Amino acid sequence: MKTVCLVFNNRENFAVCDLLLRNLKYVLENEIEAKICFLEELRHAEIVDADLFVVLYEDRVYAMKEYTASLDKVIVMGRTIQRQFLPEVFSIPEGTNVLVVNDSRESTLQVANNLYELGLNHLNLIPYLAGENPAQYAGTTIAITPDEKVPSFIQKVINIQNRYIDVDTFITIINKLGLHSERVTRNLLQYTQLVAENNKGINQHYVAEHLKTEMLKRTIRDTQNGVLIMDRELRTVYVNEKAQTFLGIDDREGVSISTFFDGAMLELICGEEFDNRLVKFRGSNYIITKIDVKIVDQVVGYSLLFNDVKDFKNIENALNKQLVKSGLIAKYTFDDICCESRAMGKAMEIAKKAALSDYTVLVSGESGTGKEMIAQSIHNYSWRSSQPFVAINCAALPESLLESELFGYEKGAFTGASANGKPGLFEQASKGTIFLDEIGDMSLNLQARLLRVLQEKQIMRLGSDKVIDVDIRIIAATNKDLREAIEQKAFREDLYYRLSNIPVELPPLRERPEEILTLMKEFLGAVYEKLHEEEKRALRAYAWPGNVRELKNAADYYMLLGELPKGIGVQQQAQRFLRSQEKETDIRNMVLSIIRTHTETDCGIGRTAILWELKQRGIQLSDDKARKLLHRMEAEGVIEIGKGRKGCRALC
Repeated sequence: MKTVCLVFNNRENFAVCDLLLRNLKYVLENEIEAKICFLEELRHAEIVDADLFVVLYEDRVYAMKEYTASLDKVIVMGRTIQRQFLPEVFSIPEGTNVLVVNDSRESTLQVANNLYELGLNHLNLIPYLAGENPAQYAGTTIAITPDEKVPSFIQKVINIQNRYIDVDTFITIINKLGLHSERVTRNLLQYTQLVAENNKGINQHYVAEHLKTEMLKRTIRDTQNGVLIMDRELRTVYVNEKAQTFLGIDDREGVSISTFFDGAMLELICGEEFDNRLVKFRGSNYIITKIDVKIVDQVVGYSLLFNDVKDFKNIENALNKQLVKSGLIAKYTFDDICCESRAMGKAMEIAKKAALSDYTVLVSGESGTGKEMIAQSIHNYSWRSSQPFVAINCAALPESLLESELFGYEKGAFTGASANGKPGLFEQASKGTIFLDEIGDMSLNLQARLLRVLQEKQIMRLGSDKVIDVDIRIIAATNKDLREAIEQKAFREDLYYRLSNIPVELPPLRERPEEILTLMKEFLGAVYEKLHEEEKRALRAYAWPGNVRELKNAADYYMLLGELPKGIGVQQQAQRFLRSQEKETDIRNMVLSIIRTHTETDCGIGRTAILWELKQRGIQLSDDKARKLLHRMEAEGVIEIGKGRKGCRALC
């Protein structure tokens, strides 16, 4: 570890000493041992042990010859003001006389020079020097000071507080001590956002050089993609040969992309990251991806990947065929899962938190609740998302075959084994996720081997004595009660507690009825609009023992035949009957009300008049249905049907 010593005359302004020490530690962190020494406290000719000495002023360099074996180890610190105070300083009207106040003549002149270097040439900066004739400051009412006391005639004080170490000084320290680590560079880039830059050219050159070095390590020079790398100001840092051909440009650095991209392309590039966007440029179609290039978590530039659409399609088709054939992809994300109920929301919340860790997850729930969708979503939400996702159903294969599939085998391990052997799914899932569905059906023998994988992160192929390290995340799923299986000696208790590191329980569809129609709409698409209200009520009322899988089957049935499956239809017909009964009762009550209104007359009201009044109220009823209804009401003893023109009269 390198030692850096900040050198001061004395402890008179210890707050400044402490601030500068904190600046040093902010950028260089644990790469150095930082300390402070005060010249007044050192014995004459006492040699101080350090790899680098940082002094505040140039005249201190010569004074250090008594305390270090080589003045080559001594550098002069540059300081600058904090960026947050620039707006107020620049808001001062042009030509204003401004007093600059600090604790000493040297530091006062240094602050004034800093401000001029930062571009405050529109102001007349006047250093305040103690002992000078006060008359020369007449008419000056504004002062800039790093937290120092100002003269009484000053009316407005702009306190820029204590200055920070400038970026040039840090670059010098980093170069002298060889501290070119990724973390230090990230810290320095963040630090540049806190301070005003005195020498932007040097700082930009440093960032550009680091961008080139670091990003080219991450970019395959001979990639089939055209690659264009830019800094944060959208100037070229690197252009490979294929991109030069696509864009018709050379490989010069520092060229603004506005010189070869039109307005539409610039607008696209200046936005957020995007993936595989189809763009037409100079008469050709390209698939373009924009990626933010980061050092740790700091965005330092951008990368554009170009590919001719024909080449891209060929590559994509070949890759997709290979991945689908191997079953090594996870296509679902949390956005694909319907989550409108509190129960499902809780499960999703746990799953998302689990995804950000590397813990083993046990997903439990009835058949058809979407356990594999949750597993795939956890994988795609995790840091392993770019790595393989391997799924296997433990109930679908006999024990011997499942064992060879999971762990692989060496050549000659058993009759019929491949002459070259075969890697197992644990190896194929390296760096990624393996999903063990229906884990409750795994044999006790395989459970013991799986326990070793979880404990040791190691496997051994069948027929081999070689241990293979595996870096995988395991997600298991079951529709069984594993605690009950433990009591019945069908499942290992130690394996259960290893698997259920983070348990995620999916509620059955009957416990989240608010999601039924949303899912049906997703499955049916535009056909959903053809569902009648009675059919929607039937869907909501049905128990769905097969959960989401059964609901999807019902949607497929409706798409093909235009009606719900028979099991759901029985319920639907019953509801239709109830609705018809309710409607008939309403009409009967309305007819009785009409008859009562006319009962006081001599002749009551006839059937034709009743139908006319019903029509006025929006009810269409045929003459035959009206006759039957009136006869039923007469049989019930609520009305009397008169002969001839007497009409109907109410009896109650």
